[in-house]
Amino acid sequence: MSEKPLRLQMKRQPKAGWLVIVLFTLVAGLTAAWWLAPKPAAQSKGRLLALPPAQGNFARANAPRPLTFPLDMGAHPDFQTEWWYYTGNLSTASGRQFGFELTFFRRALASPDELGPRTSDWATGQVYLAHFTLTDAGAGQFHAFERYERGAAGLAGAQAAPYHVWLQDWSAALTAPDDYHLQAAQAGLQLDLQLHDLKSPILEGDHGLSQKGPQPGNASYYYSQTHLQTSGAITANGQAFTVSGLSWMDHEFSTSALGPDQVGWDWFSVQLSDGSELMLYNIRQKDGHADPFSNGTIIRPDGTTRQLKAGDFQIQVNGTWKSPHSGGTYPSSWTVTIPSENLTLQIKPLIADQELNLSIIYWEGAVQISGEKNGIKVDGKGYVELTGYAQSLAGNF
Repeated sequence: MSEKPLRLQMKRQPKAGWLVIVLFTLVAGLTAAWWLAPKPAAQSKGRLLALPPAQGNFARANAPRPLTFPLDMGAHPDFQTEWWYYTGNLSTASGRQFGFELTFFRRALASPDELGPRTSDWATGQVYLAHFTLTDAGAGQFHAFERYERGAAGLAGAQAAPYHVWLQDWSAALTAPDDYHLQAAQAGLQLDLQLHDLKSPILEGDHGLSQKGPQPGNASYYYSQTHLQTSGAITANGQAFTVSGLSWMDHEFSTSALGPDQVGWDWFSVQLSDGSELMLYNIRQKDGHADPFSNGTIIRPDGTTRQLKAGDFQIQVNGTWKSPHSGGTYPSSWTVTIPSENLTLQIKPLIADQELNLSIIYWEGAVQISGEKNGIKVDGKGYVELTGYAQSLAGNF
């Protein structure tokens, strides 16, 4: 079958989920000062803030809908939450390895019909949040930054024609057909990358509908760009490095939340040496079991896809790591098995400490991969996101 997915539930309800949670936390913490100059987001450090009720009549992901490009690369303000999620593994000619994350989240404060016409360039019904992280495996260092801004006066936004999503000077933009430019800089660290899409957008779930729970509308619209050939420069510790490798992008939009028994998720993006990719997310219930709405997608070298249900794959945790920052204990290595594909993968982080202590506490980092596919050795790289370990996400997005 030729299907394609969208990342969290809308980071994920996996990917979508964490995004929603972060945005919820952000919205709950906004005060009148939010309309003034931007300032660093408050550190919740383990305490989630209450999610305010939705204002107005938002659209919901109830059934598959056609996704067209580039139109659906832009913002969907009729849905309450949305994100654009870039991650990648890069290396220098000498083999020094880096991982990066550059993500943009949009949260509607009210639906378009509730807001009505806006007469001021400063007025908005949207708030944007962005995360920028850099994993410097050679130095054994991980850096994470957060910004938020109102979606007005050109300070932050997302558009489809031409594609551009930005928050202040952090941005992702289309520069030519299938070519993108990513840039972000803070505290002496800088990302300046060119991405070329070697596969068309992949629709996750049921033709782009990614169901996260049994309730109507507990789903997102979700597509991925899973094979973005990447080159450019990274600046770290006062030194500029020429790098190349592969990146991944997830875009999801929805109006939904994790169910009361869903506490978090483990999300995997895998890019293998045979030209194939794999996306998996395991939604965790309070009792520790995998939720039956856990899901995945196999993307073959030619871009055709196969959807995976919860019973089609197994994720075995082989070790744990306890954060010295939050006290949360996270899985730290995994064996992923897909019997029907004759695929077994060993996944390990580039470095153990890739925890983000921002508005929400979660682990997301670069991983290295080895294994066998049809009896032939494969290797690869990827990213893993782990939520709900330092703090439960139940009922919070």
